[in-house]
This record gives sequence, C-alpha cells and structure tokens, in this order.
Amino acid sequence: MSFRTCRRCGDTGRVVHGLCTPCTAAESIAGLFTDRLLENAPELRTLHAACLTADPARVLGTFRKTGSMELLRTMLSRKETRTHAFLDAAGTDQSTRSVRSLLVEHGLLPPRDNHLAMFQHWILDAAQGIPDPAERNAFIWFARWRHLRELRQRPQPLSTSLVSSRRRELRIVLELLDWASNQDRSLAMLNQADIDRWLASGHNERHRVKAFLSWAHRSKLCQQLHIPRGTASGLTVTGLDAAARLKLLETLLDARTSVNPGTAFAASMALLYGARPHQLAALQVTDILTQAEDTYVMLGADPLLLPASVGQLARDALTDRTAPRLFNPVNDTQWLFPGSRPGQALTAAALINRLRAVGVPPGSARTGALAGLAQEVPPAILARLIGMSVSNAIRWSQAVSATNARYASLAQKPR
Repeated sequence: MSFRTCRRCGDTGRVVHGLCTPCTAAESIAGLFTDRLLENAPELRTLHAACLTADPARVLGTFRKTGSMELLRTMLSRKETRTHAFLDAAGTDQSTRSVRSLLVEHGLLPPRDNHLAMFQHWILDAAQGIPDPAERNAFIWFARWRHLRELRQRPQPLSTSLVSSRRRELRIVLELLDWASNQDRSLAMLNQADIDRWLASGHNERHRVKAFLSWAHRSKLCQQLHIPRGTASGLTVTGLDAAARLKLLETLLDARTSVNPGTAFAASMALLYGARPHQLAALQVTDILTQAEDTYVMLGADPLLLPASVGQLARDALTDRTAPRLFNPVNDTQWLFPGSRPGQALTAAALINRLRAVGVPPGSARTGALAGLAQEVPPAILARLIGMSVSNAIRWSQAVSATNARYASLAQKPR
C-alpha cells in the first residue's frame, strides 16, 4: 500500500494493486454482481444498489470475511439456494446470520423467527438421544403440543429468554428419561418411589417435569405420578452497594466517556432501577417519552421519570440506533436496541456482554438497586414503575426488612 495515482479514477491516495479504496470496492462489487447475473436475476438490483452506496472501507472489510462472502456468492448465483433451509444446512446460526439478515433485509428471503425455527430443529436433534422409539416419539409429541403450539401463538419475534426457558424444561425431561434408562426403567414402569428418589437426588428445578408426566399419564404412557410444587428460593439482597453503583454511574455519565449512549443508558437503568437485560432489550422507540425537558421510560405500567443526565442518554440512544449488516448498517425504526436480524431487537445475551464490557455486572447491579428501592418505595408503586409483579415487589420489601432486622440484632449483641 502506498500513496500513488489510482489507475482507474486518477485520484492520488492510498492504492493497492494500483487501485484506491473506492475503486477496489467498486471492482469487488462488480465481481460479485456481474452484468449477466443482474440481467438474469433483476431481483438482486436493490441489494446491488445498496452495496454501491456503502462505505468503501466497510465494503472491503466485508469482502475479507471469506466464509460469509463465499456463502453469499453461492446464494446470489443460484436462485434455488436462496432458502432458509439452505442456510440452516450451510452452518451454525452464528456463521450464517449476517448473510441471512442481508438477504431478508433486501427481500431475497422471507422474514423468519429464527428462535422458533432453531427450537423446532433442536427438539428433533435432542430426541435422537432417546434410545427407546416410543419415548422418543412421546418427547417430540409433548414438545410440539406444549411448547411449539404456545410459542406460535405468541407475538413474534420471540425473545431468547422465552425460548431458552422452554428448552430448559425439555432438557429436564431428557434428564428424567436418561435416569430411568440407567435404572433399567422405562417411562411406563416409573412409580412414585422412583420419582421421589429422582427428585431428591438432583437440582431444585426437577419439579418442572410435572407437565410432561401429567401429559404422559393422560396419554396413557405412564401411571399417575405426584410432583410437589417447587419452593421459591429466598431473595438475596446483597449486591453492588450504593457507593459502588454511584461510582459506576458517574463514570458512565462522564462527558468524556467513549461508551455508546445506548449501552450507557442500559447500564444506568440496571444500576438505578435494577432493570433486567431482557426487559431493556425489549424496549421500543415508543417506550421513551419526552415532554419539554423531562424524559420518561415505560418499564412498567406507569411512566418512570428519569434523572436529567440519564434522560439525556435515553434521548441520545434514540438517535443512534443503526443495526449491523454486511456492507452497510441500516436504521431501525422500532427497537431502542436493534439487533443483527431485520425487525428484531438485540438479544438479552448480547446486551449483557455490552454491560459487562463497560464494567457493569447486571446481576449484582440489579440486586443492589432493588435492595435500595425496596426500602424507599412502596411495593405497589415500585411494581408499576419498574415492571415487576406486586407479589415480587412485596418479597423484596420483606427480604430487605428481614436483612435489616438481622443486622440490627447482631449489632446489639454484646461483644
């Protein structure tokens, strides 16, 4: 690379193999979208035009992603490969996501809820580990009846946490079937003593097999078995103390910070109000309300008035919502935190990574914030402002009161 005259446009600048960056990008695009291809597949012209208007440096960076570009080249050159099924077979969701999003964005693939599609595939793959054919079919039937049916009725796109919860329940069913097989027992042979022994020998989520066993009994696949309700675990009110949260907040609000305003806003909400990552990721543009100098956010049923500095972060986040794509980022009109898939929000897992990258641990930030709020705000009001159920807000209030009472009794004991 050197400063020379581009042999194509005549401009002087950094050139590689005789071409400047814009001309190298244009040549790469011309190699991907040949005249013959555009003539035979006119539906590609919108994508072609978007590539031509993209930042040349970003275009060259995209072409250096050889795996994605080879996959994209194949799908553009052969119409029969432009299907979600082809992408599913081409690699993992992570390796194909950028190409899938680009094609959906430009109407070359129909929109699809990937969380739902991947969950469907997972059910069939997980069932292959069940050796007994009858139990394998029972697992698939139950998963389709209880979970797929319910998820299809929900508004899409589905959140990561929603699908993960269903997958977790089915994994516990697999645990039971595997345990029974190792005990030389089948689903049909299980009795109450077996179930009691299995429940007592593992983690406290095993009660979640109740729905499966109830369904299996109604389907005459096993005898009636009793599963006691799981007991709610006690709340832990320790976490980042007020001083630690204030220090982190001051860093985020520092005008010299290089933190993205959306990330800074999400971190501030976790530190001040104990907002969960999946709750923040689900925020839409319409959930940020402005009135003169005041800024509100709809975390719960009632608008929550934000401190001026945090409100400014929310306003800044509204104006900086580009979604990542190959070649050129796009502007999202719905989500406060747009994701890498067209029309879908950032995943909670991705937001957690962003929070941790700026030094904010979501779990302990939430615990510390809620412990403080529960001492100051009545449960009913707290629930309406931050999107928590009243019963859960009461549990936090009781837990904080119990902790404070315990500390007071310890402090009064003679040494």
